[in-house]
Amino acid sequence: MINMKSLDDSAQLLLIAGFAVGVGIVVITIMLNNVIYASNIASESSIDTSRYEMANVLQMTTEAYEDAYHYAITGGSFDNDAFEQYLENYTDKASQNYGVAGLSISCQTDNISTAYFTHNGLADGENDWILVKNVNITDSFAFAIPDKSLLGNESNKVMIKATSTSGTMLWSMEFYNSSGNINITVSDQSSTIGNYQSNSGEINITADKIDGTGIAPAFRFSDRTAGQDYSINIINGSYAAGTYSISGNTSTGQSFIQARYWTINPIVSISSRGITINRSIPISLPGGVQ
Repeated sequence: MINMKSLDDSAQLLLIAGFAVGVGIVVITIMLNNVIYASNIASESSIDTSRYEMANVLQMTTEAYEDAYHYAITGGSFDNDAFEQYLENYTDKASQNYGVAGLSISCQTDNISTAYFTHNGLADGENDWILVKNVNITDSFAFAIPDKSLLGNESNKVMIKATSTSGTMLWSMEFYNSSGNINITVSDQSSTIGNYQSNSGEINITADKIDGTGIAPAFRFSDRTAGQDYSINIINGSYAAGTYSISGNTSTGQSFIQARYWTINPIVSISSRGITINRSIPISLPGGVQ
């Protein structure tokens, strides 16, 4: 004869055991989710911290290279030994400061080279870009192309143009290499102002000079941009290499000065908790502030 009480007890035990197993699975699942979530948060925090630190290091390094350049030319000519010594001291100090936070920093320097008229100064940089925007007055604007072999031909003309905030082209200068000379065409929005030729590659737009000598008729840059808020753009910048300098005031009344004589492309590395980030940073020398 079957004992019904024994069967009821067994069923209750099985029910309790099943309930306990179910609760255990839920608890384990929650614990695993918490562990995974905490791990992801820690990993993302580490990555975000590294990115934040890298942004700081890149800014510091850019300023250090610009300062090193100014330091190296205090004697009148560029002193490469002084330049490298300044950067070596910077790297040592930066490594010591960030070492307290468990970060390792290194900087692989690069040779100073001729800058292209691209956005970052490198040959493969952005071709079409805004040199300066929201300009109200341009006090000085000059550039030089000492190596005409790096200048494009007629099918690869380089253009500098001033464009109003409404998008109207106010003034432009196109130039290209023609048998070792630089052919220059200056235009406004409706006609050609003049055609010129440069031998040395020195063009002073606001002073109306080519190769250090005044020209006639003038470039008329100031006339065509007077009373306007405008941007100055460079088109096809990878087809020219050289130097430029520009200064003036923005539409808000803030003065600006910008120049590029050389470019350098060091690689900065920052390491933390097994994560290493490498960044190349094209730097214009001497640089400028807008």
